[in-house]
Amino acid sequence: MKKSFTTEAINLKNYPLNDNDNIVVMFSRTKGLIRAVAKGAKRPKSKLGARIQMFVANQLMLFEGKNLDTIAQAQSVNTFSKIRNNLDKLSYSMYIAELVNNFCSKQYNNDENYQEIYSLIFCAYQKIADSKNRAQVLFCLLKFQIKFMSYLGWGLDFVNCSQCLKEIEFDNNKSALFSYDYKGFLCDCCKDDYLGETIRIHNKIRAFLLELSTIDFDKKTKYDECLTEQFLDKCFSFMKKYIDNLANKKTKIFEVLNRTTLTK
Repeated sequence: MKKSFTTEAINLKNYPLNDNDNIVVMFSRTKGLIRAVAKGAKRPKSKLGARIQMFVANQLMLFEGKNLDTIAQAQSVNTFSKIRNNLDKLSYSMYIAELVNNFCSKQYNNDENYQEIYSLIFCAYQKIADSKNRAQVLFCLLKFQIKFMSYLGWGLDFVNCSQCLKEIEFDNNKSALFSYDYKGFLCDCCKDDYLGETIRIHNKIRAFLLELSTIDFDKKTKYDECLTEQFLDKCFSFMKKYIDNLANKKTKIFEVLNRTTLTK
């Protein structure tokens, strides 16, 4: 007899298994990334159909399987419905789903962090759904990127040199050198001997990202009222490149969306 278990999980992706059934990829509060069959989900009268959409959080009962679990019951906890009404909200939510799917496979799984990562995804989707403009969406994304990397053990040190560990001065009129090989910033002394790929990051960006790394996701910062979309775009691009470099591949969602837009 198959063993059953209950958990709360957020849908990240779903795709067809056959004419009637779908496979759902979810991040759960207690088991991390799981894949399960939603039997009959493609039938018109199926109760599971709406509950296996992307970005829906459900309370689930599942039966364990060798490679795939099976969804027995699903009760929606939050549908984050406002995400689906806006292209920016939708695309950046899909970016989060792609990151979680890429980084939380079995080789990265750490059951001590499941609950924290689940709460982070849930909170990020709620904040994105409630955002009033693209700047607010980007702000949510930055918080997610920084916290998510920290939970995985790849949080950035925005204060100290990644080589000599000396503190790097925060001069608002200057920039700091970031090394993708060392996965950190370099001080003036260490950067002279380094020949690898680097990027200059303005110290205003470094100070802002440091602030985000030290506070809870839902807490206000001293920057909240003065952030511009242009500034947030620069921060997001830096964090995205850092994360892509860690994964050794680029996230695909924005390329897919750009191609879709160009073909319309």
